[in-house]
Amino acid sequence: MKYSSINEAELRNSFSMEENYEQSAAVLIPLIEREGVWHVIFEVRAHTMRRQPGEIAFPGGRLDPGETPVEAAVRETSEELEMKIGEIEVIGRLQPLATPHRQLIYPFVGIIPTLPDVHMTEEVDHLFTVPVDTLLYLDPFHGEMEWTMNPAQNIPFDRMANAKAYEKRVIKMREPFYEHGDYIIWGLTGKILSQFIKHIKENVFKPI
Repeated sequence: MKYSSINEAELRNSFSMEENYEQSAAVLIPLIEREGVWHVIFEVRAHTMRRQPGEIAFPGGRLDPGETPVEAAVRETSEELEMKIGEIEVIGRLQPLATPHRQLIYPFVGIIPTLPDVHMTEEVDHLFTVPVDTLLYLDPFHGEMEWTMNPAQNIPFDRMANAKAYEKRVIKMREPFYEHGDYIIWGLTGKILSQFIKHIKENVFKPI
């Protein structure tokens, strides 16, 4: 295949400053107020799910074409918690996180009026709540997860500078693990929860 010479106008127009959300996902930390106490809602994923069955998560998922992250977070929450979109009030966002698979996750925080009655659906086994006050005093333990990089045989290692540094390379990630009753909150959900707790401690609750 031959390529024509580069036209400056076409070169400029081919790039954009707009966000590209391909392969991105969004989640929502749902909050409810019960008898004057704020709670965080967690999902236990259905045990029939192909990916991460039975694990604890926040509602969320991949962006549909043309969606913004906040729109995806609200849509997914509406679907998983069986709520109307208008019942979900987004009050802010946390910092995006990258997964080991280089997917970018956009976390948001929102308020909903009541605890949905969701049991044994295709995506959600059940819901549980934890008071925000309780979360502030949970002391997570930290462990390291390891991934080993095994380059494919077609990678030209013999011509690469510093190739040995990437062969059988072990990538370590420090993970927080939160225990609450019989539940263990960890992984991406644990990292997002850590961000949320840090934000609340620094901006809402003050030490007594």
